Amino acid sequence: MQHTFLPVALVFLAVSCKETESPPARPFAPGEPTLLSVGSPTKDEDPSVLLARDGTILVAWFSDRGGNPDVYISSTRNGRDWTAPVRVTTNAGGDFYPNLYQDDAGRFHLTWFRWTAPFVGHIMYNTSADGLTWDAGNEIQATKAPNVDDWVPTITVKPDGTVLIYFVSKLRNTSNQQNDLYLAMKRSGMADFDAVVGASGINVPAEHDHLPFVARTGSTYTLVWTRYDLSEETPWLNAKSDLYYATSPDGTSWTSPTKITSDVGNVVNLFPALYATLDQSWRLLWLSTRSGPAQPFETPIASLGQYSAGVVASTSLPPGYSHRIAPTPVAGTYIGVWVQGPDGSQDIYYRIFQR
Repeated sequence: MQHTFLPVALVFLAVSCKETESPPARPFAPGEPTLLSVGSPTKDEDPSVLLARDGTILVAWFSDRGGNPDVYISSTRNGRDWTAPVRVTTNAGGDFYPNLYQDDAGRFHLTWFRWTAPFVGHIMYNTSADGLTWDAGNEIQATKAPNVDDWVPTITVKPDGTVLIYFVSKLRNTSNQQNDLYLAMKRSGMADFDAVVGASGINVPAEHDHLPFVARTGSTYTLVWTRYDLSEETPWLNAKSDLYYATSPDGTSWTSPTKITSDVGNVVNLFPALYATLDQSWRLLWLSTRSGPAQPFETPIASLGQYSAGVVASTSLPPGYSHRIAPTPVAGTYIGVWVQGPDGSQDIYYRIFQR
């Protein structure tokens, strides 16, 4: 039997290299704010973040990097390495404000709004098996009334597969000029959406309702939104706005709206969002000037009717707007995404953090 011996110097070198190799970075390691919309010199806004059932994190957002406003999606399995952004929409119209959802069967759903002319918009919808491959030929125009401005949709899917999309529209009710909340519903097994209806029990006269966010929060549904007076058409231009919420057993019939915020003076409360923790408790995240300059705040949804109880500044996320949070597959670790930067060249940022 022959034996082959490495020279002593080579053996020493091999051992030394193994001893000095850096351990691989662990998945979803907490870090500092990091640019996600890399290489985009123009506007990137409207992030939506989702933890998929296989542990992948997906982020969808709008970008006009390609010379036309379109929806892009990127994903990561470790919080560090991201897939190249996939251009999901290619229509000549402008595609904005994407919202992602994965149903109980594992299928991905996406809604957004499409501007085909100034202040003429419709709610769009599509599905995907993997969240990254989207066939534009399968897009459905969920709202079809002409000459209306339907925008900022939010989506959830019932256990039976019924799709619920809540959104904002101004010109559907010709007796007023306010923004109200509406519902587009596609019943399970149906190829198209029902006729649009007003959000049951939600809208009120002489006030705007805007920026809705809906979620299945356990055995019920929760809807949160911003309400403000008619002095400005959009909530981010109004001097004061408040958050409201309602709950529903079926996602369509809602309790009377309950006011969440009760700040004295001109305090702005915007961009409400709901997210689940890994133990399936739910929290509300929003942007507020309640303590001075705008910053994100959070509270458990169990405290929504008791303002200030449980409200804390979300110190894990820096100033910006359109903050969204999702859990990661790592216990106690979350990802936050938001918009930051000067108007016309905003970017999407993210941060992995623990709590």
